[in-house]
Amino acid sequence: MNIVDSYLKKPHLLTSLVLLAAVIGFVGYRQMPVNLFPDSERPQIAVVTVYPGASSHDVEADVSRTIEKELNTIEQVRRVTSVSKDEVSAVMVEFEYAKGLDSAATDVANGLQKIKAQLPSATRPPMIFKVSSATQAVMTLALRPKEGSPLDLSMVRQIADNQIKERLLQLPEVSNVEVFGAHQPVIRVELDRDKLERYGLTPIGVRQRLMAFNANQPVGLLITSDSQFLLKRTGEFERVAEVGTITVAHGPEGDVHLADVANIHRGVLEAQSAYHGDSKPAIAVNIQRSNAGNALHTIADMSTVLPELARTYPSLEITIPDSQGTLIELSVGNMLDALRDAVIMTVLVIFLFLADFRGMVLAAISIPFTYLLTFAVMWLIGYEFNMVTLTAVIIAVGMLLDDAIVVLENIERHYHEKGTDVHDAVVGGTGEVMLAIFSGTYATIMVLLPIIYIGGFVQTVLRPLSISLVIALIASYIVSVTVIPLLAPSLLRRSDGGGRNAFERLVYRFNELVVDPIRDFYVHLTEIALRHRALFLIGALALLIVSARQMPLVGRDLMPPMDTGIIKVNFETDANTSLEGTEGVMSRMEAMILERSEVTSISSVIGSEPAVISFGAGRLVQQGTITVHLIDRFNRSTSIWDIEDDLRERFHAIPGLKSVDVFDFGATALSTIRASIDVMISGPDVATLDRLGTEVERRLRAQLRGTTSITRSWTMDSEEITFVADPEKLALYKISPAAVVGQLAGAVRGMPSSVFRVPDQDGLALWIQLPKEQRQHLAGLETYPVVTPMGQVPLAQLGT
Repeated sequence: MNIVDSYLKKPHLLTSLVLLAAVIGFVGYRQMPVNLFPDSERPQIAVVTVYPGASSHDVEADVSRTIEKELNTIEQVRRVTSVSKDEVSAVMVEFEYAKGLDSAATDVANGLQKIKAQLPSATRPPMIFKVSSATQAVMTLALRPKEGSPLDLSMVRQIADNQIKERLLQLPEVSNVEVFGAHQPVIRVELDRDKLERYGLTPIGVRQRLMAFNANQPVGLLITSDSQFLLKRTGEFERVAEVGTITVAHGPEGDVHLADVANIHRGVLEAQSAYHGDSKPAIAVNIQRSNAGNALHTIADMSTVLPELARTYPSLEITIPDSQGTLIELSVGNMLDALRDAVIMTVLVIFLFLADFRGMVLAAISIPFTYLLTFAVMWLIGYEFNMVTLTAVIIAVGMLLDDAIVVLENIERHYHEKGTDVHDAVVGGTGEVMLAIFSGTYATIMVLLPIIYIGGFVQTVLRPLSISLVIALIASYIVSVTVIPLLAPSLLRRSDGGGRNAFERLVYRFNELVVDPIRDFYVHLTEIALRHRALFLIGALALLIVSARQMPLVGRDLMPPMDTGIIKVNFETDANTSLEGTEGVMSRMEAMILERSEVTSISSVIGSEPAVISFGAGRLVQQGTITVHLIDRFNRSTSIWDIEDDLRERFHAIPGLKSVDVFDFGATALSTIRASIDVMISGPDVATLDRLGTEVERRLRAQLRGTTSITRSWTMDSEEITFVADPEKLALYKISPAAVVGQLAGAVRGMPSSVFRVPDQDGLALWIQLPKEQRQHLAGLETYPVVTPMGQVPLAQLGT
């Protein structure tokens, strides 16, 4: 008794196992995450550090360089890059695939702890962010007040930060929610410079008084013989009007209150970022999935909660200017349609060549069982549906039936030619080819193994494809030696050609007239090749050499171009352009984009915010990104590349636009790939780097044909105003440089003093600063009164 006979004698057990695998496969098919691409990003960690009041050069020298040197010592670091802008350092650490995201984050945190004492004392604690494919938002909401609403954007920001964000985080498929778009509400304490001078006050002194008054201070426990009570001083402000009542000085006319020297009101922080949804200012809310999450499930969760948000906040206009949903649904839907069509065509081809309806039915039955078993294993090992794994499933269609057809044909041969009974035909026919088809399946699997272990990016992307193919091939073998023998007795018949129905006879006749001559031709060609082996081998070798020489002419690319219907526009305005100026340039670009009828929505970002990574880190107020969504390619006559060319040409006519890159989403396989060609020049001298960068850019423009844009990561055309303190004057007035800078920074940049508590919401910072009109001119700063132990002196007296 062979192995086939042993398990075919237990048909109920075998049927139960097959159905169990099918049920698990169906559950896996419904439960597997669905995303556009596999997570091919190397582990990346972003470290964002705020250094209040520091210029970009100081941030680079004192913060970014220190962090870079330490993080470069971590094992398996592939690359460390940084962006230093005024007040903010963003360091990006890229690790090898073997590192793992959690391990990388732990090592970075430990490294930052080592250098904590080396960073300037004024820097805030570095913030660590994990960066992966899940960092990119699956959906962006744009919130703005409806026309006639009493709300402004600062109120919308407060609602988004405190209420909408909390509601969205309750959704099971939502991992994180980030809010962006400036308009951060604060309680502004705008100090009057003349009144400060009159009473000998400084912004730092006012800040200290505010911190002293606006606090709840514990005293201790009051213990009696039978009870105990907590004793504390309560002093936190409950109303904005109370802020102005604190005493900040004592003058000859009595106490001086804060309201006497400052204008106190609800306002916003001065913006270093902006967001537009469909060309209108708004507050953006990014929705992120977890690393193992399902983008479509996350979007589905959002679709259920959006009507609720609309009812809860009737004064808000909530739109979706950016979403991955349409692209993922379209791409995955197309792949599944292709899979369906491939299965149908495969079954029809089998019928065409076998001219046997029952054999076609048996083959058609084996396909879903094979796929369900494949999906079951893919689900159990944590795979997802994406363009790579679905490609493997589609490729496998033709392979899946090889084993089944061989087993079926051999069973029929035993049954028809040898005249054995059904059971013996099934057992003998299956057992006879069982090892042979296993050898063929095993040989195919061996071809795929090198791809699974090739390493690097290729392994990360193609390993799911190869393993999915391996799973499908093994599943095909299992189905061919279990399901086919189990069902074959019900479909076998004794008769030969005469037993075919009319349609089968027609197809059989087609085979005789068309297929048989083709078969005979190849048989004859094989016979000739065997008689002239040397000649055919030389010809094959020559064909191989010619093909190898032609490959460079065909060209190579990591990924094929895809008309995804999403265009990205990265732009930068001239150095020292204000946020308002950059926003004006962006508005002109948006107007040009919206002139095209193919555009459905646009999402625009300027600058960056320190704790918000999904919108981009380290971006200056002169830099921005516009995401353009088009109608799908089936409903427009113009390709995405033609639209890009048109926009690129029109953008170059906008004054004040320093550089612009227009490209299609999905054009690069990794987010760290900035362009088709990325030239990196490094060295210790900034001036030399700037000169070399200019020369390389000039040569590329002159000699490299076919480029659409050439962009530099930084230039030295930004201007700044510097103050050089006079050591002798500082000694004369007995004041340190840090004290001078502290007073000046508190007046110009502003500084938080404490927090104004808001019930059930995040508190609002009490922000101390001079009014804009008193700090926007250089002449006014030169006469700014600096309080010293020797009295007040103008800033110009202490340096230049």
